[in-house]
Amino acid sequence: MLSVGESRLSRVVTQNLLSLLILPLLLPLLKLGENKGSYHISAVTSLYIVSRLLQVVGGKHLINGVAGLLLYHYMALCEREAIATNGDTAGSTGDASPLLHSLNDINIKVSGHEAEGEKEININYLLQHLNVQTSSNSHFDGSPRDDNVCIERFGIFAYLFSDNHSISLASLFLLLTLAENKDLEHFPASLLGMSQSQGLMNNCESAFLKVDGSILVRLMPQILKTLLKVLACQPPVSPPMQWHTGWFLRKVLQCQGNKLTDDNIHLFNTSYEQSRECLQKELDGCWFDHIPDTIGNEWGSCKKALELQFHVKDPLFTLELEICQQAIDGNFNSCFAWERMVDAVKVFILHLQLKALIFMGCLLEKPSLESPSDSDLGKTYSRDISSPSFGSEVSLGSGIPCRIAFSYAGVRDIYLVAVARGISGKLILAEKHPFRSQRGVVIAIAPLAGLSPRIDEDHPTWLHLRIREFEPNFVKAKGSQSKVSTPPADGRWTLGFHSAKACETARLLILEETCKQRSSVESMLAPLLREDYLVNVLDSQGD
Repeated sequence: MLSVGESRLSRVVTQNLLSLLILPLLLPLLKLGENKGSYHISAVTSLYIVSRLLQVVGGKHLINGVAGLLLYHYMALCEREAIATNGDTAGSTGDASPLLHSLNDINIKVSGHEAEGEKEININYLLQHLNVQTSSNSHFDGSPRDDNVCIERFGIFAYLFSDNHSISLASLFLLLTLAENKDLEHFPASLLGMSQSQGLMNNCESAFLKVDGSILVRLMPQILKTLLKVLACQPPVSPPMQWHTGWFLRKVLQCQGNKLTDDNIHLFNTSYEQSRECLQKELDGCWFDHIPDTIGNEWGSCKKALELQFHVKDPLFTLELEICQQAIDGNFNSCFAWERMVDAVKVFILHLQLKALIFMGCLLEKPSLESPSDSDLGKTYSRDISSPSFGSEVSLGSGIPCRIAFSYAGVRDIYLVAVARGISGKLILAEKHPFRSQRGVVIAIAPLAGLSPRIDEDHPTWLHLRIREFEPNFVKAKGSQSKVSTPPADGRWTLGFHSAKACETARLLILEETCKQRSSVESMLAPLLREDYLVNVLDSQGD
C-alpha cells in the first residue's frame, strides 16, 4: 500500500502503523505512561518489532516519525540551546517542527488516574510534556542542573546502557537502523551523528560526523565500553551473543577510526586473555585433537558473521539472546564437552579478529596451521598401526596382553595397542592372528583423547577407560548451530591384566601416547596463541 505512491493513502497507513502499533510499543521506552491495552510484551520484543518494521516496511514518513518520537526532546533542547547561544535557530541544527508534522493528527490511548481510566491524548502533547521534564533537569551536553539526571539516560538511551545485554544491543540496533536509513532527514541524522554523504560513505559503511552536538559521537566511548563489557563479563555470555556483539564493535570501530580509549583497550585485553585461557584449558579436555579442525571450520563462519551487511542483519538475534541458555550437566558427557570446546574456539577466533581490527584495521584471513613433520614425531610406527581399520591386521610388537568381556561375545584374550601420530591418536584392541604370531586382527578402535585411564580401587588389575560415543560429524552435517538435546552416553571399557604391574604399564602407555598427541596439537596452535601473532602476520605480509 505504501508503494502505490498515493500520498494520502501512505499518510493514512503510516499514521495507523504509528498510532496502533509502534506508539503502544514505544510507550514504555519513552516513559510516557503505562499501556494497559493488548500489548503486554517486553522491552526487547518492542525494540525488535519496531526495528523490523523499519527494515521491512520503511518509508520516509515512518522512519522520520519514529525518529521524531525517539529524539523529540533532544531536538527541542538542541534548538533551545542554539537560540540561547545564537539568538536564532540558524545553522546546522535545523528545525524539528517539519519532522514532527506527521505526528500532529495522531492520538493514542494512555492510562490516567484510576478515576479517569483510559484517555485519548495527542502524541505531540505527550512529547512536549516529556520535554519539559527532561529540559528542566539537564543541559544538552549532559551536565546536571538540579540533580544527577543525565539527558543521555532518558528514553531509548536509558536502554542503550542497560545491564540487560539483550535490551542494550536491541536499542543500539534500533538507533543504527534509523541512522543508516537514507530516508532519515538531515536534522535527526546530524543529531544522531551519522552522515549519508556519498563521499564519507565511500570511506566508511556509516560515517560518524565529528561534531560535538552528535549524540552517538559523544556517547561513543560509553557505547564501546558497554559492548566490551558484554565480551568481558563473568560468567561469560553465550558465543552467539559475543559474535553479535563483535558485529556491533566492528561497525562502530570502522566509523570511529578503530580507536579505543586506554580504559577500553584494557577492558578488551582482559576479555582477550579470558578467551585465550579458555581455549588453552580445552587442550586438557577430551576433544583437544579436534581443536585445529574446529578452528578451520569456524574461522570462515566468524569472519562472515562480522562482515554481514547491516541491511541483511535480522534483529531476531536480540530475542534469541533473551532465551539463550547453555546446557549444564552435573555429570561429564563428551557431547557437552564437545560443545564447550567449540564455544571456546568460537570466542577465541572472535577476539583474535577484533584484536586485528583494533590494532591492524582489518580482519584476518584463515591461518595456515602446519602439522608437525614426521621427523618431529619421535617414535615412528608402521602404516598399519598409525591408520588402523576394523578387521585389518596390525603388528603386536608394542601391544600389552589383556582380557575384555563383551556382552555378546564373552571374555576374549586381546592386545592393547596405543599409538599417537601427529595430532591423531588411537587405542587399538586386537586379537592375535591365528596363523601369524606377531600380528593381530583389529576388533575395536577408540580415540586416544578422552580415555582418562583409571585403575579400579578394589581390583588393581582392572583398567577403566571412557570412550567418546558422540559423533561430531553428525552435528556438522546438521549445521554449526545444532545442539544435541539427548546426547548418547559415553562408552565404558574395562580391561583385565594378569598383574597390577601390567595394568599400571598399560595406563602409563596410554598417558604417554596421549601426551605426545597433545604436544603435537599444542605445537600446531602455538603461533596462534602467542602474544606476537599479529606482529608475525604483519611481517609475513611485508615479505
